[in-house]
Amino acid sequence: MTAVRLRRLIVAIAIAALAVFAVRDFMRLGDALPWRTMDEFADFYCAGRAVAAHANPYTYEPLHRCEHEVNVGPSFRGVVFRGDPAVAVPAPLPPYDLLPFAALSPWPLEAGRWAIAAAIVLAVALCVALLGALGVPLLLGAAALALSAGDASLNTAQIVPFALLALVACGVALARSRDAWAGVFAALTAVEPVVGLPIMLAAFLFAPRTRLTLVLTAAVLGLCAVAAVGPPTLATYLGAVIPAQTGSEAHFPFQYGLTYVLAHFGIPVGAARVAGDASYALLLALGLVAAHRAAVATTRRELLVFLPAVACVIAGPYVHAEELCLAIPGALVLAVASEGRRRTLLGCALCILSIPWLLAWGEKQLFLVSLLTCVAIVASLRIAVGPALSIVFSAGLLLYFFELHAPNLAVPHLAGTH
Repeated sequence: MTAVRLRRLIVAIAIAALAVFAVRDFMRLGDALPWRTMDEFADFYCAGRAVAAHANPYTYEPLHRCEHEVNVGPSFRGVVFRGDPAVAVPAPLPPYDLLPFAALSPWPLEAGRWAIAAAIVLAVALCVALLGALGVPLLLGAAALALSAGDASLNTAQIVPFALLALVACGVALARSRDAWAGVFAALTAVEPVVGLPIMLAAFLFAPRTRLTLVLTAAVLGLCAVAAVGPPTLATYLGAVIPAQTGSEAHFPFQYGLTYVLAHFGIPVGAARVAGDASYALLLALGLVAAHRAAVATTRRELLVFLPAVACVIAGPYVHAEELCLAIPGALVLAVASEGRRRTLLGCALCILSIPWLLAWGEKQLFLVSLLTCVAIVASLRIAVGPALSIVFSAGLLLYFFELHAPNLAVPHLAGTH
């Protein structure tokens, strides 16, 4: 056996051992496994039940009554609701997002939970497959999205993977000059309005043949919203629920938004909100300009929508951990198309985006699987050994440092939900 083959064998054995121990540690999460927590599913389920009953899903009742029916048992949510009989947690999703939950409302809670979990896993798997059509190796796509989109969104039952799927499908359609379908998928990214706005603007501005289907699909979503809750409640959502949500994010610690950061360091909430909104608008504009230039320079039309998605998860009024995966398709496409130092830098960026840092900070069982994610990324990109080891060891040291100092974040303030 040659020295080169021996080194490869040793590396393969080391990676296989890391994978075995990573899976073992991950399964030791027990009741904290992401498909067992799905923390916010009960909120969406109750809002869907309200829609099915032709009630307002954004008011204290009937959410309060339903949430106290379903948030029971020894879970964190069960303890919170048992300790505060007045608490109710809002579900500030657009009305059209609540229609699938309304369809699930006749189902038992656990059956609905498993249905949404399966849908999230399927959405992530489809994203990996579609990225493969853009030249992203399946292992690389799976490594980049497994924790960032799969684990993070399963843990909270967030619907971000469905917006991610629409984003990736839009990129594939643009790359194949299927602009009519690209318009449909661009509009469907509005299941997450924070990313939907920049994607729809990018498609409308830079891909004129998407405009008709984009506008028609957006109109259908609007009609679905009206059908779900009626015009008065839709007006309430637009005029009261959205501002209330952005205001509450100023004190919500489990995120990366500029508004929260400024408020945390003592900036008045009003000024912090203005700064967050302004940063979103500025970065949206910069993302649109960068997207057009990059698409022209590389002849990769998918970047027309992938790069604005990157811009929308930087700073802004709020950026939840689950939303960081929306930046990954653009980073993947650029990394695969790059070489040398640029590929190394993009590989480092992918490692940063692919680790759910807030979860890994509080759950030591995610340490090895996070390292495995980085190893898979740098190996798939064939980054040189020296830089690859530096990236993996840096990620490991940073995770280890965080885990030495467990998070001491306050429970998100619920007074506004009473």
